[in-house]
Amino acid sequence: MKTAPILAPRMPARVPARSQRGLTLLEVLVAMLLFLAAASGLVLLINQSYIADAQALRSFAATTTAQSLLATVEGNSSVLGSLDGLSLSASNPTSSASGVAPVLDWWKTQVAAYPDLVSLAVSTIPSGSASHGACSAGSPCEIDAVITVRSAFGGSIRHTFILQDGF
Repeated sequence: MKTAPILAPRMPARVPARSQRGLTLLEVLVAMLLFLAAASGLVLLINQSYIADAQALRSFAATTTAQSLLATVEGNSSVLGSLDGLSLSASNPTSSASGVAPVLDWWKTQVAAYPDLVSLAVSTIPSGSASHGACSAGSPCEIDAVITVRSAFGGSIRHTFILQDGF
């Protein structure tokens, strides 16, 4: 009986070093540069979205404050006569005008709720008049409210609201 010869396993032929495929240092550096450029672009985009969101919140605060002012005046129309020329600051929420205590209390509440509020300036125009003056509870009136808020970009932004209702 004849036995088969025992053969040693064959070793694969060596491939020359030039035909082996791998990443060179230059390719890795280019890939890292592209990744860093994309990542820094994303960081800038996220930063701008945070700033835009902060600015939108400040505009919302001004709009909500204007709506709240209108509701406060409608709820206490006796303050209409003393609103013209009223100017309030967040740092010093007082006024020498008489009869505006409900508005002063309201302003202090608004400043506590929205710390980015800076100031409020109010002027009134009686219905049918072209000039500023005191309004009365018996006739429709226009209230011009200029609300200043801190800007997300530094400085401040003035929002002007014209509030009209038949008081």
